[in-house]
Amino acid sequence: MRTYDTLVRFVKETDRKELLRSLGYHDLRKGEESLRAFLGAGSLRNWLAHGHYDFVHSSESFAKKLASLAGVDPDVIDRIVEAEAKRRAILSQLLPPYIFVDTRFRRKNEPIFALAFMEGKRRIALDKEAVYDRSLRETLQEVSQIIREHYRNTGGKLNLWGKIHEYRYHHLDGRTFRFDTKGHLIEELSRNLDEGGAVLSVGGKEIPPDLLIS
Repeated sequence: MRTYDTLVRFVKETDRKELLRSLGYHDLRKGEESLRAFLGAGSLRNWLAHGHYDFVHSSESFAKKLASLAGVDPDVIDRIVEAEAKRRAILSQLLPPYIFVDTRFRRKNEPIFALAFMEGKRRIALDKEAVYDRSLRETLQEVSQIIREHYRNTGGKLNLWGKIHEYRYHHLDGRTFRFDTKGHLIEELSRNLDEGGAVLSVGGKEIPPDLLIS
């Protein structure tokens, strides 16, 4: 059983007022709010990452105190905190995963402002942490499903950019995979293609597409 599940079970089997006082809360309402947040976290990693603080406990001290009351070695919390710090350090070094929608667009006389405004339509972002926690095989399966749904929902065409010809998935580690419009994996590319991108800048600083919306 996970440490988190052990602590949740302990909470549910213990008199609530007695538990809150043992946790150090004089204001039981404040303690109850923190306890509900802990029970809703789903895992110790989520709870510790949330950075909870209620003027009595931080998320870390709350978990340690609760572990001690439940007869669980509080050092377990330290190990989770250390592992999460390492995980965050690794994640910060990895590339954001995304799917590029290839319409083989070549600019003619389209205004750069309009292209920059619509640039985000050519990229489908994936959750970096979720991808990190999955195997490559699971991620490619998800990418395949996303592509099928995207092609169906767009009718195979992007406004301004044109007809969709294929998709390219960019993984965390820099590898790139080609997919057809039915979500079938074609190949892993030996090198990344230059996909370019329309951007606007002011004073040398790029303006994110989401800020162009008036």
